[in-house]
Amino acid sequence: MKKIKINKIFLLGIFIGIIITLVIYIPWLYDIFYGETITTQVLKNTTSNLTTPDEIALSIMKWESEYFYNPYSLWNPNSTLQKYGIYKINGSYRLFVRNAPVSWIISSRLANCEEYAKVFVHLMNKKGIESRLVYTPGEDHAWAEYYSNGHKIVVDPSQNKVIPDKKKFAEGKNWSYIESIDIFNTSKINDVSDEYIERGILNIRVMSENKPIEGIDVTIKSPYLMKINPERYKKPEIVLSNRTDKNGEIFFKLGEKDYIIEVRKRYFIFNIVFSKNATVISNTETNLSFDLNKDKSELKVFN
Repeated sequence: MKKIKINKIFLLGIFIGIIITLVIYIPWLYDIFYGETITTQVLKNTTSNLTTPDEIALSIMKWESEYFYNPYSLWNPNSTLQKYGIYKINGSYRLFVRNAPVSWIISSRLANCEEYAKVFVHLMNKKGIESRLVYTPGEDHAWAEYYSNGHKIVVDPSQNKVIPDKKKFAEGKNWSYIESIDIFNTSKINDVSDEYIERGILNIRVMSENKPIEGIDVTIKSPYLMKINPERYKKPEIVLSNRTDKNGEIFFKLGEKDYIIEVRKRYFIFNIVFSKNATVISNTETNLSFDLNKDKSELKVFN
């Protein structure tokens, strides 16, 4: 009897695991079966009679502005379902999943700025118009760019508007770093920060016992969002990461603001973390050094 009971528990565990796995991968399974059909239908309904990149871009943004709902505008802190990403829209329950395929975003009708931009870029590329996602790691905003007659056009699909002046668009937003990315090949990343913001250089040197340390992980974090909206952002956001060279050095070009710099030594599943604050000033070099033999550190589980 005991053996039978153990077997039943084991099978129940496997069954629950399969159900959880299926739920997690539903958006991607959905995309395999319906992705092409959904995007083709949207393009047919929104751009079938249009020929120029600008007409197509404006039409897609207009459709998005009328079609999508923003989860934050629907947010109800007393809703248990919303805590799990489930929203009720016009009598139907919809599941909001971050980093979901475009077909799932369209089906869910739920989108923040990143989803708006991702859908826009996907549909534009499907029409043969070179387009990329633009975003600010560290400050949580995303928009898009596309090419029309050899000229780069910048748009913010979540606001349904064209951005004629990139510097003005970035004013007052305290952005650290900006890059554009090909959503079909995420290894194709371009640093476009200088098109939007003025930057300074942060030079970092890592030493131990007066010797430079090569290959040490250095992470730049921005506490800006956590300061202005602590209810939504519980910790500093990662901006960039890289490793020190043979001289124990690494530099970052960053927007003018305050940063948290973390240096990590990895040991199996643990990190020894050294942390310091630094302020970057536009068109100025700031130097920061870490001495792993003397500076204060903290032990953390690897993540």
